[in-house]
Formats: sequence, C-alpha cells, structure tokens
Amino acid sequence: MSRALHSPWQCHVPRIDLSLTHWLTDPGSLTQKLKNHCQHFSVQRINQLPSPLSLSETTPMQLPRGRSVLQRQVVLICDGVPAVFAHTVTPMERVSHDWPFFNQLGNRALGVALFSNPLIRRNSFEYTRLRAQDALYQAAQSALNGHGFEVTLPTHLWARRCLFTHTRHTNSRMMVTEVMLPSVYTLQLTP
Repeated sequence: MSRALHSPWQCHVPRIDLSLTHWLTDPGSLTQKLKNHCQHFSVQRINQLPSPLSLSETTPMQLPRGRSVLQRQVVLICDGVPAVFAHTVTPMERVSHDWPFFNQLGNRALGVALFSNPLIRRNSFEYTRLRAQDALYQAAQSALNGHGFEVTLPTHLWARRCLFTHTRHTNSRMMVTEVMLPSVYTLQLTP
C-alpha cells in the first residue's frame, strides 16, 4: 500500500445510522450475508502478491513495519455492483503451513474457507472511517477504476478488520479488512 495516511482503528462500534450498523457488526460471514442479499454473488480478485506491511497493520499482526507479507485484494460483487473491497494480509512464510487454501482461492471468497473450518478463530472487530487520503481508500478506488467499475466513492468509507488465527498453529495470523462500498447499504434481503 502507498505511504498515504491511515485513519485510527477503534474497538467500539462507530456512530452511524442504526439501520446500517449490521453491515459492520454482524459476527457471521460477510460473504454469506452478501449472498443472502443478492441474486448473483461473485468475487473479482484484484491482486495477490508480496507487499510491505502497512503501519496500521504492524501491531495486530505482531510484525515490523515494512515486513513483506502476502497481500490479497478482492472486490465482492452483488448483482454486478461492487459492494465490498477486501484486503487480506498474512506472513508469506506461514501460508503453506497455516493457510494452505489461500493460494488456490482465485476468484473464490476467502470467507467460505475461513468459516468452514472450526479450528479457525476470528478475533474482535476494529472499525475506522476512511478518508480519501487513507491508503485503504485509495486501494479501493484504484481497484474499482482498474477493473472497469464506474463507482463514485463518497468522502468517507466505513471499514472493519479482524485477525484470524488457527488454533493448532502457533503464531498463525491473517488480517482481513473489509471496506464497505456505497451499494452495500442499499442491499435488501432476497426472498
């Protein structure tokens, strides 16, 4: 990610419209939630490559700033419209041991693999309000522009992140950050 600014992450739920809060706080799989709110769900992989760890990720990942990690960025799409930009990082040397499925995902959702394994534990959410100067905001905008999505982003985007660990693998860490795009708040439960 670029050397852009990083909005602070917080543990308490942000003050947003109560009818929208569930998109940030639902403890279940966001992938499944999106599938329940559209007729056709798909994943567009933007990239999966070695990348330096950003400053805001160093403490939760327990790694030094700039450390090379494997980064995966995707756009989760509902009925042809981008709903969520997801950014995942994990130490490269741990992928084959802790997360063997990671390199085979392609355009499939990571959430399916994480939530189908009872040995994988998700830690508490952290939340932030991204501004246009934030690296994650810029990554989301770049992903949308670079893959032909015509989306005008508002001045702020809400995001959540959490750490996943494998109970049988010491020091396993995978951080998943989900940036809510404007269309996610307009989705309705499908019959």
